[in-house]
Amino acid sequence: MSSSLSVAIIGSGFSGIAAAVQVQKQLGIKATIFESSDDIGGTWKHNFYPGCACDVPSHLYSLSFAPNPDWSHRFSPQAEILEYMRGVAKQFNLYDQTIFNTEVVRANWIQERKQWELSLREVGSSNVQISYFDVVFAGLGPLRIPRYPEEFKSFEGKIIHTAFWDNSVDLTDKRVAVIGSGASAVQLIPKIQPIVSQLTSYQRNPTWCLVRGQYKYSRLTKFLFRWVPFLMKFYRYTIFLGLELFYLNFRLFNTFVGRAIRKAAINEMTKRLTDKGRPDLVEKLIPDYELGCLRITPSETYLEALAEKNVVVERSGIASVQGRTITTKDGNEFECDVLILATGYDAQGYLGNLEVNGRDGKNLNKLWEENYTATYKSIAIHGFPNFFMLLGPASLLGHNSVVAMAEIQIDAAIRGLKQLGKDVKAIEPTEKAQNDFVSQLKNTLGKTVWATKCNSWYKDSRGEIFSLWSSTVTSFYWTLRNSNFKDDFIQYK
Repeated sequence: MSSSLSVAIIGSGFSGIAAAVQVQKQLGIKATIFESSDDIGGTWKHNFYPGCACDVPSHLYSLSFAPNPDWSHRFSPQAEILEYMRGVAKQFNLYDQTIFNTEVVRANWIQERKQWELSLREVGSSNVQISYFDVVFAGLGPLRIPRYPEEFKSFEGKIIHTAFWDNSVDLTDKRVAVIGSGASAVQLIPKIQPIVSQLTSYQRNPTWCLVRGQYKYSRLTKFLFRWVPFLMKFYRYTIFLGLELFYLNFRLFNTFVGRAIRKAAINEMTKRLTDKGRPDLVEKLIPDYELGCLRITPSETYLEALAEKNVVVERSGIASVQGRTITTKDGNEFECDVLILATGYDAQGYLGNLEVNGRDGKNLNKLWEENYTATYKSIAIHGFPNFFMLLGPASLLGHNSVVAMAEIQIDAAIRGLKQLGKDVKAIEPTEKAQNDFVSQLKNTLGKTVWATKCNSWYKDSRGEIFSLWSSTVTSFYWTLRNSNFKDDFIQYK
């Protein structure tokens, strides 16, 4: 394969950083990174609401080729993760190859050239420039298009989405409504509850909230990790193995073991609420769906914050929003000063405002909107040559680190690119190979807890699970490792 190939990487989050480093290391190609923001970091740059942190242990939620002995906590806060990512980018000179404040608004495959034509626009400008690349890595990330429910647009007070936090708003002694019960709400509420005068938590579905087991790393631990790297690598492996075993709960949820784990979770949450003197909240806050159907959100302070006197948990649906008053379907009214939307992201909108047109004018946006988000082993798509998706459909997890998934995807994509000899200019998966993968994926997913009844962002508008890998990270590694790029791919000369 020629090292003269031109490679574009869209996005500078974990997947974009890893792709740039490995393309340079393994192929000798200096990729061009396009980032719509003004700095490296992706979702960890954009999300900085109070309490924002990772719920996967930091020594695993980091790049395997850039270990960090200095993590302060088992679960590190957003600012520390962002600083780590910037440090990795500086270490590998990625700032020199990143074009900031630039959106890729369209990607057109030009069959005659065997190249991608990228339409680029500087943020805030209407001028579009064209660049051509042989290969595109889409490191867009699934959590980047915030969801704004229509019913709240009429609210006349201050509205803040957790994805676009506004530090200029002082919540002290304010009446605050928080919409949502996912990870951002679980992290945010304990931080703002002590300072607001009144907080109402609107929850369509309560969350399974288990104690996460947070702790600080001592100076001695950091010293040993720095000077005895094997210890840090072994520690990372033990975390990985523990989370891999936790997958069994998602697969064996309807067995004696799964039911025992669910009962233990119920007992833990019940005890935390009764210890705070709020047994009345047990019925409201313990989910009626299977453990793990929605993402488990660990916290040792969330349930405790909801049990405080200045907090009301509202499970009834919202009937109307008029002025600053929110009225529920059972007639309860709450007038608030600030409305906080912890409503998550449009996970189906992987491509966001990027329009992708492949071979024969096939539009990926429309294809995925009207049909299942089919891919070949999560990395490639039939009809879209030399286009590699990172952390897109079929690659997210409910139990382990997606950073590991991105690294596995990148290694597989690079193995595919190595098939490009002097005569081969592009590759794409066959329709049969893609269909075979999707069929097997759906079959396995149907046997997991994610296929049970719950309103999950893992599912598309048709109720099909589209975002998750169906098994362990280890099985994902072997599935991609055993990719047959000769028989499963079309080669264009």
